[in-house]
Amino acid sequence: MNRKYRLKRILIIGPIACLTFAISGQAQSLPEGKGRADFQRICGTCHSLARATSQRMTRGQWTRIVDDMVSRGAQGTQDELNNVMTYLTTNFSNADAAAGVAKAPAPAVNEKPLSEAEIARGTELLTVKGCLSCHLVGDTGSYVGPDLTTIGARRSAEEIRTALVSPNKDVTPENRGIQLTTADGKTVTGRLLRHDGFSVQIMDSNSQLRSFQKANLRKFEIVTTNPMTSYANPLNAQELTDLVRYLSSLKGNEKP
Repeated sequence: MNRKYRLKRILIIGPIACLTFAISGQAQSLPEGKGRADFQRICGTCHSLARATSQRMTRGQWTRIVDDMVSRGAQGTQDELNNVMTYLTTNFSNADAAAGVAKAPAPAVNEKPLSEAEIARGTELLTVKGCLSCHLVGDTGSYVGPDLTTIGARRSAEEIRTALVSPNKDVTPENRGIQLTTADGKTVTGRLLRHDGFSVQIMDSNSQLRSFQKANLRKFEIVTTNPMTSYANPLNAQELTDLVRYLSSLKGNEKP
């Protein structure tokens, strides 16, 4: 009886121990950094981590990979998925970076505080060019798109410029759209806020926060293209420079 019990324990515990050892062994070879634990937990339970770390991709490419994982059942909060994206991009970027090819340095950010005239100009551009119809700055604007109140603390000036001119170049997780079809056949679109294996929360196109149970949905699709159009034409060169400088100054302070 005892022998059978011990054998049963070995048969049950053995594979678990092997899996734990395998994941632990992979973890030891991973670079340290924010997002490492989230990457191990979300990706490593189903995939060989070496399969991912042998790749060299841009953030946009890693985003598409993670989106695909989520659509197949990978679970994590939006912050955790953002951490995974940052970890992969930082440590396993595209082939040029991996090969040590020097990249052109990003333009230096002018840290000189904005004048009252520059602040007024930036605020005017946000309004006139329609930015506030989708985005929020402080207490002004819309919740449809990402909040820009602290964009200067989260993105470099060059990243902001690229997002304005080529919004589909690298669609970050917080910019991902969502398209749902409810049980009664209604289509709902909006911006994905968070989701797990059971529910999804979105900000719909009317700036309404909505929550759905996945079991009650006919369709759940993450949209990896950016709904924002390019501002390469609506903005002339000086307007683009002024707007980038203003947005770069938005770091959550009372005044830029």
